Amino acid sequence: MKQIILIIGTILVIFNTLIGLVVVDYTVMNFLLADLSLALSAGILYFVVCSRMADGYKIGLTLFFLFTGIVRFLCVAFISSVLENNVLLLVAVGILLFELACVATALFASKKVTVQ
Repeated sequence: MKQIILIIGTILVIFNTLIGLVVVDYTVMNFLLADLSLALSAGILYFVVCSRMADGYKIGLTLFFLFTGIVRFLCVAFISSVLENNVLLLVAVGILLFELACVATALFASKKVTVQ
């Protein structure tokens, strides 16, 4: 399970890069940010699966991060090239920060839970 996350993440990054090179309307900034988003999603999912947190946290965070990763990818795939006042970029960064806060909270809370 752990290795399949990295393999699928790599395949998605390669596929997105190929689409970015072929499709003219898919700007370089968009497909590079989308590649970064896919790589971060795969990395966060891999970290969650490999961590020592409780299984309930792992399952919940994995499903939640799959959803937020798709939303983040769609945000960066369709942003405009102008970085000023770019709402979709702010949404994507906000989602990423929220994901990282969820991981930190789950790691902290999982250490407080004692299994008997």
